[in-house]
Amino acid sequence: MKYVWGLISLLLGAVAVLSVRPDLFGLSSYELQFPLAQLIAMRGVLAVIFLVCALMLGVFAGVRYKLVNAGRIAGALAAVLLVVAATHAGTVWWRGVSNPDRLTVDQGVSPQGEGNGQITVLTYNTLGGATDSPQLADVITKEGVDVVVLPETSTARGQELVKHLAAEGVQFQQFDTATSQYNAEFESTVVLVSRALGPYEATDVANSHRSGVSVAPVNGQGPHIFGVHPVAPDYSLMSAWRKEITQTYALCSATGPFIMAGDFNSTVDHQRALGVECADAGAQAGSAGLGSWPASLPSFFAAPIDRVITDGSYTGTEARLVKVGGSDHRGLLVRLAPKK
Repeated sequence: MKYVWGLISLLLGAVAVLSVRPDLFGLSSYELQFPLAQLIAMRGVLAVIFLVCALMLGVFAGVRYKLVNAGRIAGALAAVLLVVAATHAGTVWWRGVSNPDRLTVDQGVSPQGEGNGQITVLTYNTLGGATDSPQLADVITKEGVDVVVLPETSTARGQELVKHLAAEGVQFQQFDTATSQYNAEFESTVVLVSRALGPYEATDVANSHRSGVSVAPVNGQGPHIFGVHPVAPDYSLMSAWRKEITQTYALCSATGPFIMAGDFNSTVDHQRALGVECADAGAQAGSAGLGSWPASLPSFFAAPIDRVITDGSYTGTEARLVKVGGSDHRGLLVRLAPKK
């Protein structure tokens, strides 16, 4: 029985270690399969699970050793799980947990001029308008937001927000998926671009799935902007999810400069599993470890699936999560500075 328990412990320890970086063992594809695809997105939760298991096994091993001079295998497994827990927690911490109450005063693009060239981006999955227009308008105006990406937001709600912003003295152009008002709102994505960035027009570059929006500057001066929202990785939709996130991250090969933002329904781990490189502005700003979904969990334990990434033409200098209204997501604010 000792050998059986040893073999089981070895397998459990191996699985725990693999959960940290499957790609290092040539198992990247498993990060895109159920259930690891879902688990790897919530490293904070994994850290707690492995920590609890390690403590329980540690106590068990200690009691066994005290009573019958046994429990060494359980103790060894407890040590492995403790290291894995610390590694998951450390990964979240290393990716960044900065979350200031406010960004610094915006000195970037504005109706008065280019300023220092910084562009502030907000992505917020509004859950079909659960986050209402006045609340969003308040965040946008106070933080000097220039680009807004709103997954699960209807055309009509986007127009309502543009009106609220105009009343506050800021003008935005609206682009969207033109989703029928009779379709579910989760299929619709709205992108707003400040008129201070100059005139923009819709393109078909980022229409990699039905909830994608792509816009480009009319005069060619300025970043291409992609608003994305691949399908969620529900068990019955895993094949569609893999297809859509592959198409989404394929945009990283697009000619820059570009800014891609939205509800990616995936994290940097899934991006890495696909072998795609893009600059993570949230990580550059020291906030990529904090999760945006579900908003009911503390951000350390939530999944960082709402993201802002670029081709490297911009660097994330500041970022913070925002929560207004009743959406199941937090919004992500990132300020981008043009790379010198």
